[in-house]
Amino acid sequence: DIMRCIVRCFMDDTRINMKVKTEEDKKTMQEDLNKIYRWAEENVMKFNEMKFEQITCGVTKEVSVEPYKTSTGKEIEFKSRVKDLGVVTNEKLNFKEHIDSVVLACKIKQGNIFRNFSTRKEDTLMKLYKTHIRSKAEYCCIVWSPTNKQEISKIERIQKSFTNKIEGMEDMNYHQRLKSLKLYSLERRRKRYMIINTWQQLEGQRENLMDFELNGRSRHRTIKATRVKWNRNSKNSSLVYNSQALKMMRLFNAIPEYLRDTTGVNLETFKRKLDKWLALVPDTPIIDNYKAAAESNSLVHQAANGRNW
Repeated sequence: DIMRCIVRCFMDDTRINMKVKTEEDKKTMQEDLNKIYRWAEENVMKFNEMKFEQITCGVTKEVSVEPYKTSTGKEIEFKSRVKDLGVVTNEKLNFKEHIDSVVLACKIKQGNIFRNFSTRKEDTLMKLYKTHIRSKAEYCCIVWSPTNKQEISKIERIQKSFTNKIEGMEDMNYHQRLKSLKLYSLERRRKRYMIINTWQQLEGQRENLMDFELNGRSRHRTIKATRVKWNRNSKNSSLVYNSQALKMMRLFNAIPEYLRDTTGVNLETFKRKLDKWLALVPDTPIIDNYKAAAESNSLVHQAANGRNW
């Protein structure tokens, strides 16, 4: 059967979503759900109806709020927040709750490390940090990367707190510790991942989920996100402006022309070129009594502040 909804199947999860503007769209969604139920039955599989969840993002007055139904006719429960592949999101499409849970999990993990390891040697602690804490702080970070300064600082405190406990780092400020340990700030690492992911989509190494297209008017490669339209006067202008697609577009267009024009090479070659440029760009997350030269530590602002890089 032809599905009109977007269906994603994972190991033990199935997600179905669709833009619903009319009652006809709602009917289509239920029909596609029924097709999935029949497919599962034909393949001798069974969904766990106790785990069914329904979340609605945005409100359309033309559509009733009646819930969808399972194969047995049971109503699927509405949720204000759901956990999808380990990432918590809510009906407002923000990730505040997920960020709070990540920060808490990292604090607990950090406490466990310092209770169980008496050493404060750099090499040992950095291996533990990268394996058990930073990996947790960066899981799916391209999806939930925040733009709110408070949330950015909240995540950054994970690394700031840990590095302060390393032997010889106690009297250094955070910027000095980053240089000494040869680390990027967590914010800079998230932006780096986004640039790499965008480049891979343009090169066909990843599925182009954002529908990025090259801007034909530019002599050098710049991109536009065709799926997302930003209107400054829209009531959702802030949400759209900070959407994943537009953030990735702005980041990619902010990097130097020679990086944007890099094509036909393998991923490691692009990463080396990108890291060579990033080494020149100040990485100065907010700390006490510090006034940044750029508007913020965002790569877009730092790159705009130093066009000679």
